[in-house]
Amino acid sequence: MKQQNIHYFPGHMSKALRDIAPFIKTVDLVVEIVDARAPLSSANPMLRDLIGGKARLILLSKSDFADPAATKKWLSYFNQAGLIAIAGNLKKDRILDVLARASAPLIASKRDKEKKHGIKPQPLRVMVVGVPNVGKSTFINNLGHKNIAIVGNKAGVTRSEQWIKLSDDFVLLDTPGVLPMNYLDGSQAVRLAILGTMKEEVLPTEELSVALLGYLKENYPQALKARFEIDDIAALPTEEILGKIALRRGLFEGSKPSLERAAYLLVKEFKDGLLGPYSLEIPNA
Repeated sequence: MKQQNIHYFPGHMSKALRDIAPFIKTVDLVVEIVDARAPLSSANPMLRDLIGGKARLILLSKSDFADPAATKKWLSYFNQAGLIAIAGNLKKDRILDVLARASAPLIASKRDKEKKHGIKPQPLRVMVVGVPNVGKSTFINNLGHKNIAIVGNKAGVTRSEQWIKLSDDFVLLDTPGVLPMNYLDGSQAVRLAILGTMKEEVLPTEELSVALLGYLKENYPQALKARFEIDDIAALPTEEILGKIALRRGLFEGSKPSLERAAYLLVKEFKDGLLGPYSLEIPNA
């Protein structure tokens, strides 16, 4: 997935970075949500710098869309780096229970201090951070068992901070998603665009489909068999694959199969997890 470097940093994201910093000191735990299909590309190094030494938990969201074997490797990767990491389906799993178990070792010192000073246990103050469209709002709604935050499938839905009481044990601070000022390489931008964390106009859909097919050919050659009845795609030219998709779905421009519409469909169905559980990044061995 190679692409020229992309500069994408809307003004409200720059403001968000400045606004987040003062709140870091007020919380007990930072939950950083990343997309399980590309945990490194969807993590923001600028946010990590702001978090500093604050207790931190990595949540790999949309794990039902990702390759289970790759997700297992990512959990091991983060654990070996000294971080607590969990994976989950934010729409089905009981995230509050998972969060309570996973955060127990991180907040042990807080509870010890409260007990030592005879203070009644206070709600844990949790901050949620992450780039747009990784599932922050869905995470919050899951915790609250109701729609208490705006949910959208487009980048940049949440625009301001809001404190949300989830229960007697958790008080949560939602923050706007922010993206890095620049990318180390264009391949990161391509992954983010395929996952929907960048607005569609930033990178052409046709380019994204070419990059996605190139990756699937190398790593998941049977990826389109079940969805589009296209066998091993490794030996097929990109245009032929898109043409077959267009024919399967009746996507035409006049009398000819529409490669443009097929490209859009392919990227969208990958983003929505309809192609199958495939990951765009796998930890180095």
